[in-house]
Amino acid sequence: IWLLTTWMVIRLKWNKKSEQNFAIIPHFMLDSEKVDKFYDYLKNEYYNGWEPEKIILISPNHFHTQTKEMLTMCKSTDVSYNSNTRKLSSELSNFWIKCDKNEKIFEPRWDSLKTNEHGIWEHFQWINKYFPDSEVLPIISPCFQLSAVENLLTNLKGLNWNILVIASVDFAHYQNEQQTLQHDQKSIETLKSMTLNQSEFVDWIDADCPVCLYLLQTLANQNWKNAELRYRDSSSTILNQDMWEENTSRIFMWYK
Repeated sequence: IWLLTTWMVIRLKWNKKSEQNFAIIPHFMLDSEKVDKFYDYLKNEYYNGWEPEKIILISPNHFHTQTKEMLTMCKSTDVSYNSNTRKLSSELSNFWIKCDKNEKIFEPRWDSLKTNEHGIWEHFQWINKYFPDSEVLPIISPCFQLSAVENLLTNLKGLNWNILVIASVDFAHYQNEQQTLQHDQKSIETLKSMTLNQSEFVDWIDADCPVCLYLLQTLANQNWKNAELRYRDSSSTILNQDMWEENTSRIFMWYK
């Protein structure tokens, strides 16, 4: 029985060797329980008793908005923000992604690094909970310069990796709920489309990082995966009052 079970597990992992899955998950944690619920949903939908070999975590570059390049780790090490810690891999520096040599995103802290980039560290607790053995490869992305995507797409295309790609993105900001909902509906329609035009994509997507979404969407389309909406909410719907200029919306999507 033990040999049969072991053989079945090995066969399952081998069959899933090159599977690529995709999700959009916010880093705005006003209602963190929904984020937890969505990670649990992804675990059950995509993975049954196993984990992706690698997680590519794509975050906006919130604090250096003029940067036009994709950035990643220079070396694999633990990265922390307060009590949130996760080992991050530098493997993507081998794929024409510049590593953060100027230490703007990942700053030295004793024998590890710290980061204030909440697009990255907000996900540590959920990845630690649901995918503790997966290797995490971060990408810090320009928010609006789509030219940064092309070289990366060329180099990532055809990789035989078992990966989960996560775009850590929040959607419409600083609008009343009616306007926010209208913009979110356009964003959702665009993400469900299998036809991508760069200029139209940026025009129709209202989010803090259209480039992050374009990268994820293109990779998903290359794998013939279609976007499905799981949840949509906002500061206004969570707090049950229109927050106007303090409103931020969240869209949770997965691809199948």
